[in-house]
Amino acid sequence: MAIDTEAGQAAPLVVVQTARSEEAITVEVAGDIDIATSPRLRAEVFKLLADAPGAAMIDMTGVGFCDSSGLSVLVQLNRHCEEAGIELSFVPSKVLRRALELTGLLPTLKVDTA
Repeated sequence: MAIDTEAGQAAPLVVVQTARSEEAITVEVAGDIDIATSPRLRAEVFKLLADAPGAAMIDMTGVGFCDSSGLSVLVQLNRHCEEAGIELSFVPSKVLRRALELTGLLPTLKVDTA
């Protein structure tokens, strides 16, 4: 878990819908994604996608840490969107992009640049 050295705490997970139209949704995710926060990330993003918009963009530029449980949620989300016909893209932070590169997931997910 990433520690905020000034506060001595992990950065809290924040999931916020920042835009929505009939065709698309934008969701911003910030903070640390780990074994403790990944179930909430999954639940909140899946809930936001429940009405199956045509496209979804997940802005993760505010993510400071992501462990394997968080990466698993991204893979599950990607699979769900493929099955539901939702065009999904991610805008990762540098830390998250590096994790996707190291695990070989980068080619699997549609990743945009910020």
